[in-house]
Amino acid sequence: MKRLLVLLLLLYPLTAAAETYQWTDERGTVNFADDLGQVPKKYRKKARRVGEEDAAPTVIEKGPAEPAKTKDDAQAGKKTYGGKDEATWRREFLQADANLKNAESDLATLKGRVADTSHMTRSEYLTIQSSIKYAEDRVQAQQKRLDQLRESAERLGVPPEFRK
Repeated sequence: MKRLLVLLLLLYPLTAAAETYQWTDERGTVNFADDLGQVPKKYRKKARRVGEEDAAPTVIEKGPAEPAKTKDDAQAGKKTYGGKDEATWRREFLQADANLKNAESDLATLKGRVADTSHMTRSEYLTIQSSIKYAEDRVQAQQKRLDQLRESAERLGVPPEFRK
């Protein structure tokens, strides 16, 4: 009996791995199916797996080391670097820097909260610890994004004054 119970407990997570597909028909009704074969043929291209987030397109910037010019930019006298002008580069660097500073600030706040645990329940402490791990991951991700942006700007020859 115990073996059966252990076997059932081990097999239980496998049921959670099942795929569910979702699609919307012409009347606007949202439908679900466990198998793509159960989705009507005319909706199969539009069907998506439930729980699968739509990934943002990844942009790989390739370009010459020198600034590229388009017709419009040549007329306006503006240089572009990888298809982006000065204002776009400045905005991207400001945004990346602000995101990193916000993530670092959030992490510092959480670490400050966990410094005094005398008036804190165990569950509050564990929640803050979990939040700290998430905040550390966020800081690393924002730092990576800023490093990638710097690398891309360096590769495309973006002047240093645009990177502030």
